[in-house]
Amino acid sequence: MEVVNKIDQENQAKIWKQIYGFAEPLVLKCAVQLEIAETLHSNVKPMSLSELASKLPVQPVNEDRLHRIMRYLVHMKLFNKDESTHKYSMAPPSKYLLRGWEKSMVDTILCITDKVFLAPLNHLSDGLAGNCDAFEKAWGKTIWDYMSENPEKNQLFNASMACDTRLVTSALVTEGKSIFSDGINTLVDVGGGTGTAVKAISNAFPDIKCTIYDLPHVIADSPEIPNVTKISGDMFKSVPNADAIFMKCILHDWNDEECIQILKRCKEALPKEGRVIIVDIVLDRDSTHPYAKIRLTYDLEMMLTTGGKERTEEEWKKLIDAAGFASYKITQLSAVQSVIEAYPY
Repeated sequence: MEVVNKIDQENQAKIWKQIYGFAEPLVLKCAVQLEIAETLHSNVKPMSLSELASKLPVQPVNEDRLHRIMRYLVHMKLFNKDESTHKYSMAPPSKYLLRGWEKSMVDTILCITDKVFLAPLNHLSDGLAGNCDAFEKAWGKTIWDYMSENPEKNQLFNASMACDTRLVTSALVTEGKSIFSDGINTLVDVGGGTGTAVKAISNAFPDIKCTIYDLPHVIADSPEIPNVTKISGDMFKSVPNADAIFMKCILHDWNDEECIQILKRCKEALPKEGRVIIVDIVLDRDSTHPYAKIRLTYDLEMMLTTGGKERTEEEWKKLIDAAGFASYKITQLSAVQSVIEAYPY
């Protein structure tokens, strides 16, 4: 019998890790659904397994199964277990599993792990053979058509987008103050959706007159926001005039030709000293960056769902040049996304 040497074992372990890599996000989803973080947080003190089981929203709880789930979550370093007392407590990352604060990631977890959004991964290789997106292959229609016909999933998707927007906007208004304080009196948020981003910008910079611009059915369902105007329309046809055009995670949904068309409409709406403020991913050359793999995963997600892509700085430059802009500047944030300012003249 051949003995597996250490190198073989390590290589096999890498493959096994990838094979069962799907388990971690689904166990994470389970932790969110069981409100484990909220339960431990509200109790303040560490809890035994039986104490934790008695407080969960699902009752009665099979303690052996809960023990095995908690063992996995501890291995993921999301929660701690004191081996002397056998009591559980929150680890630092688990605070992002708490609902109701600006950096909660609960809505994103529930959306990304939903079967509708996981299914396209099973069609990843199909997309190499043609122009059909994996989402369309999985569900028979584009993501935009699917969302318009399935309000529950659309709500889940919008909640996830709002969650992502809160994370990046929190970094944007604190780390990028100079971006908004330099000669901007009016700003239009193109594809602003439910207004999460523009609300934060308006609150942080009350002297800027802000507008949300999106498709009619999106504007119809968006909430009223004090001091923010709502306009419906199609960004491929026109964009309202403003000192600054703001787009958060819009261009990554579209191919290069479509992005150039959108950027041209933006340029037409800007004064000479205006700018487009793009908040989107800039793919890393440095693969050791903490967000490098996450940004590559976002790129796959765009390929699977919308046919869009995340871009390197060189690719952003090509788009900006092709749309007729004179220059650009990139500002790195502590968020997954960066800020790309494009200047028309």
